[in-house]
Amino acid sequence: MFRFKILIDNFVPSMSGPSTDANMRAKWLPRFCPSDLMVAFAPNPGQVPIYPSTVQIVEKQAPGWWNHFVQNYTPDFQLSQGTRWSTGPNFDQNLPLRGYVPMVVCSEYHRQIVIKQHGYPAHLIHVIPGMVDSELFYPRTKANEIVVGWIGHDLNGLLKGPEVMPFLARKFPAIRFEMVLSNASSNQHGWLNDHPPNLTIKTGVPHPHMAEIISKWHIMVCGSKDENCPNQILEAMTCGVPVIASAVGGIYEIASSQRLLYDVNWGSPPYWWLPDALDKYAVALQELLTNEAYRQTLSKLALKASKRFTPEAISKKWFEFMYFCRDFEREGHHS
Repeated sequence: MFRFKILIDNFVPSMSGPSTDANMRAKWLPRFCPSDLMVAFAPNPGQVPIYPSTVQIVEKQAPGWWNHFVQNYTPDFQLSQGTRWSTGPNFDQNLPLRGYVPMVVCSEYHRQIVIKQHGYPAHLIHVIPGMVDSELFYPRTKANEIVVGWIGHDLNGLLKGPEVMPFLARKFPAIRFEMVLSNASSNQHGWLNDHPPNLTIKTGVPHPHMAEIISKWHIMVCGSKDENCPNQILEAMTCGVPVIASAVGGIYEIASSQRLLYDVNWGSPPYWWLPDALDKYAVALQELLTNEAYRQTLSKLALKASKRFTPEAISKKWFEFMYFCRDFEREGHHS
C-alpha cells in the first residue's frame, strides 16, 4: 500500500484555480483510487472539502506518507521534506527547490519552461491538467438574451485582462456582459472608469454556484495575457460554452478548437491590451454574435475537447504519478 498525501492550504469555497483543483481532487480521487494506493489531504487545521468526499484528512506532519506539496511558497513547505516528497503544480519557479524530485505541472507550456529555464530533468515532470466536475458542469438552458461572460481577478494588475469587458460592453451596447471576479477588485479604478449599463460585475461567487452561471452564457471571453491551465475555460467548455481567448501560455493546449486570437500584444506597465488586440476581441465577438451556426459548432467542439478533463481521465493521470513516486522511492532516489 503506497500512502500519498497532498499538502495544501485551504478548501475555500470561493472561485479560484488552486482551490477548485484541491476540491476536485478531494472529491474524485477516492472514487477511482486503486486498491494498492491510499490518498489523503493535509490542509490547514479546520479545513474540509466543500463537496462530499471520503478522502482522509490528516495532519501535515503525519508520518508514513509520501508528501506532495502543491506549492512551495507557504509555511508548510518548510516542513522537513525528508526523502519522500514531490512538488507542483502551483509552485513558484523563482524559488529554488532543494533537489530534483517528481513534479506535476498543469500544461506542456509550463513543463517546457521548467526544463529550459531551470534545467529540470524532463522525465521527472508530469503534465496533469485541471479536472472539471461533470456532475456540476454540463450544458443547461441558455438565458433568453445573449450573455457574454468573463471570469478572473485583478489582484495582481491586469494579467487576466479585465479591461476587455468594458471595451466590449461599450462596443456592443445591446448585449449583456457579465464578469465574475474571484476576489474584491483592487484595480477597478484603472480598468472601469465609466461603468457601461450593460455590464454586471459579481464578486466572490462560491464555486458550487459557478456552474449555473457559466452554463447560461452564450459566449465566454477570456482576457488573460498568460495562463497555465485555466479552470474557467475548462469549465465553460464542459458546459458547451464557446470561448474567445488569446492563444497565450497553455490556452492553446486546451482550447485549440475555440476562437483563439494570435499576435495580440499589450503595452508596458500596467500591461493594458493594446488597441489592436482589443479590436481583435471585438471582431471575434462580432463573428460569434452574428453567426449562431458558428457558435453551435464551437459548442460541440468544446464539449468534445472537454472529455479530456473528466474526473476519471484526470484521476488516472494522478494515480500514474503516484505510482511513479512509489517507484522513484523504491529505486533509491532522494532529494
